[in-house]
Amino acid sequence: MSFLLVLTGSALAFGTTLLAGNLLGAEGTGTLFQITAFFAIAVTVCTAGADTGLVRFLSAARARGRTGDGPALLRMALLPVAAGSACAALALWLAAPRLQQWWGLEAEASIRIAAPFVICGAVMTVLFGALRGSRQVVRFATLQNLVLPLLRMAGLGAVIFLGAATELLTAAWVLPVLLICVLAALSLRRTLTPEPASTASAASAASAASGPTSAPTPLPAPARHPSLRPRAPKWREFWSFSGARGISAGIEVLLEWAGVLAVAVLLGPAAAGVFGVVNRCIRLGTMLDHTARIVSGPTLSEALAVGDTRAADKLFSSVTRLLILGAWPLYLVFIVFSAPVLGFFGDGFDDGASAFAVIAAAMLLVVSAGGVQSVLLMSGRSRWQLLNKAAALATAVVLYVTLIPVLGLTGAVLAWAAGALVDVGLAAFQVRRFLGIGTRLRTMALPAGLAFAVFGLGGWAVRLAAGPTLAGLLILLAAGGAAYLALLVLLRRPLGLAGILRKPSRVQQ
Repeated sequence: MSFLLVLTGSALAFGTTLLAGNLLGAEGTGTLFQITAFFAIAVTVCTAGADTGLVRFLSAARARGRTGDGPALLRMALLPVAAGSACAALALWLAAPRLQQWWGLEAEASIRIAAPFVICGAVMTVLFGALRGSRQVVRFATLQNLVLPLLRMAGLGAVIFLGAATELLTAAWVLPVLLICVLAALSLRRTLTPEPASTASAASAASAASGPTSAPTPLPAPARHPSLRPRAPKWREFWSFSGARGISAGIEVLLEWAGVLAVAVLLGPAAAGVFGVVNRCIRLGTMLDHTARIVSGPTLSEALAVGDTRAADKLFSSVTRLLILGAWPLYLVFIVFSAPVLGFFGDGFDDGASAFAVIAAAMLLVVSAGGVQSVLLMSGRSRWQLLNKAAALATAVVLYVTLIPVLGLTGAVLAWAAGALVDVGLAAFQVRRFLGIGTRLRTMALPAGLAFAVFGLGGWAVRLAAGPTLAGLLILLAAGGAAYLALLVLLRRPLGLAGILRKPSRVQQ
């Protein structure tokens, strides 16, 4: 269910980009992407990794039998984030005129409209983390991937119809955040309400009264091992992990959006619009990894919290197979039919076809590494991830500055690809070397070979027959998609899909 919701969210985001591209043109789309980049960076920095901290600490507390720690953990995360984002909002409001001069865009009013909603965005993200850590993944995915993008698409459509002023585009993007923040808080209220003592006592008494013959099988006693001893989380422990994750998340969002801003400064808003559309298309594939983090993160944290590396490695392999099966067909279609895909967004966007194919090829390697980022985070190695992200950002920024003036959009995607490969390469090495978890050739051979045969070799055959045209793209999607689905059903056992589709068992505590 969560997977379908995330896919829906990706489709809605893609649809919003299609709407903007066709109605605003490349330059107007570039302006929209600069606004969204600015807001995403501000919210991520203000959240400071508290959302990921809640996922990890709530899951670990549950695995250790401390189910009543939720409210304290939420206060621990929420209060500093609310205070910090309020200060940031005030600073943005006051600095709007200077930021406009630096930005080179008529953005003072937009910055002042967006500033108060940075608080809502940061609080909403923390509440999302609490929902994920409390295993309310479907509620989280419904809010983030269905309701929020629907509201944004409707708002942007209405604003474009009214005249598409920059201030109105900004309002349409940030206003839905307030509503989603309220809905997330209401959804979380019941989840984290501590169980009444009388209820717990009654349950305990009933269990005792039932006698030894009907008593449940005792669980292993994790408290005997020092690392598994139940204890209340401390502020320093929580923020030591979350702070490092917050910095790495800030770097991660900079990695995602720095290219758009660099292209806007060095090549102009129209080129930024093309780059932003390429970015949005590639994000369709990365959303699968995002889904895997959401769905597998709590279970992975529970497994690692009790030292069950075997269960964590098994989950990692299953996620890797799913990522390859889902993302490789998409990226292969982007490589073979890059120009027709960009043609959906309107005139002028197919100028980025070569760059689109280059970054799609790089993403085949990135996705094959599996969910290494999630393993690093859920094992408590947020500082390692921070160093990895810093190295990746440094690589990308240096290459943006040196390659964009020479190679244009192709230089921008080469820099983007280099940063992404540095990030995932370091994470894959660390997870394999120090945790004993990693991608194995036998795990990825069959799913990768299946996707390559249908959408790689089959795609090139269609392209040779029909040319790099919209008709060729539609033939590949229809015929290749049908053949791929049939092969997935036929090979579901060797691909491990039969086991994945069954209800997963809880990690033994």
